[in-house]
Amino acid sequence: MPLKIAIVGGGPVGLTLARILLTAPSNIDVTIFESDASASSRTTRGGTLDLRPGTGLAAIDAAGLRPGFDLVARSDPESSGIILADRQGKIVFEKPVNADEPNTSPEIDRIDLRTLLLDGLPDTAVRWGARLASIAPDGTMSFANGAPDVDTSQFDLIVGAEGAWSKVRAHIAPSTPGPRYSGIGVLEMYVSAEDAERVGLARVVKGGLYLSMGSRQVLTGQRVKSGAYMFYAGIPTESVEEFKAFWKSCGGDQARVRDRFRALYEAKGWAPELLAWFDVARLGDMRAWPLYEYELPDGHVWEHKKGWTLVGDAAHVMTPFAGEGVNAGMRDALELAKRLRALGDGDGEALDAAVKEYEEEMFARLRPLMLESLTNKASYYHEKAPDSVLEKLRAALSKYEVAQVV
Repeated sequence: MPLKIAIVGGGPVGLTLARILLTAPSNIDVTIFESDASASSRTTRGGTLDLRPGTGLAAIDAAGLRPGFDLVARSDPESSGIILADRQGKIVFEKPVNADEPNTSPEIDRIDLRTLLLDGLPDTAVRWGARLASIAPDGTMSFANGAPDVDTSQFDLIVGAEGAWSKVRAHIAPSTPGPRYSGIGVLEMYVSAEDAERVGLARVVKGGLYLSMGSRQVLTGQRVKSGAYMFYAGIPTESVEEFKAFWKSCGGDQARVRDRFRALYEAKGWAPELLAWFDVARLGDMRAWPLYEYELPDGHVWEHKKGWTLVGDAAHVMTPFAGEGVNAGMRDALELAKRLRALGDGDGEALDAAVKEYEEEMFARLRPLMLESLTNKASYYHEKAPDSVLEKLRAALSKYEVAQVV
């Protein structure tokens, strides 16, 4: 009998896992339960991702999607640029762009990656409008929007890929603490190409990654494929309740949220040309959320449960300050799929051993990445930033000539 796999969550990691499994020489049956009503119902834009050799790119290759990926990704040299600046906009570090050296970690917009992965699946693979609400002790999955209950005993393996607050994780490890608040809340904003040119955002950010920081605040900017820009304002708060209260006090009015964030930055002496980014952020295209992470060294570890496992943020959510979140999750998909594909039809014990092996590999692989994200967060939001970031960044990019260091 072919393996029957259920994947809860149709984000990049769950879709990558499904695609690699469905291209296996042996017959593997895959069903994805996704909360979105349809492939086109998601309205948030999201930013851009750099997929890296050995992780995200390796998963794309294993999924047989590299030709399609290359059509929509950006590997131009400018996309590999990194600029580090202080809150006055003064550049303290710039990785120069080499016109003869293509970007080995191509950029792809989140929405394009999702479309690429969905287009690689049969229409019947995804059950849309299936927002998981709870899992009973016997494994029955119940859904929030009236979708029929699902008896999971029909599947050989259920994989949770539905993010930080995974219901699958809660079922697997009900007594294990969930992720903790990282101390940072973020506002995501979208600026059109025209407005980015008008206020100088395009000139400052260019085509790569722009980081400005100071007084425990951070502004991050990046260009997306359309020529528009996404930028992110990150502020520290003592508790997640404080951040949520900040958002709630604005009554859902995005203009008020934007203006209150701007006022926080202005009070810390940010340059007018950087504050102008807030003024042109498009209303209706903003979202705010608190960042979560697992406590090291073993907060992400759970006791194995036969017939169940996790990938991506459901397994190891972390802050984005190492740039490894989606890449690590796609590597999860690759590692798990590799082991499942090797089973053929496989018996239950062989399947369980393969899943255990995947989990142990993943636990060990993620520890240094989670530590890197944790230490980067501390340096980004340090009172002495960007100086606190400078030494580490120079060491990481030592093969490049530094354009400017002060």
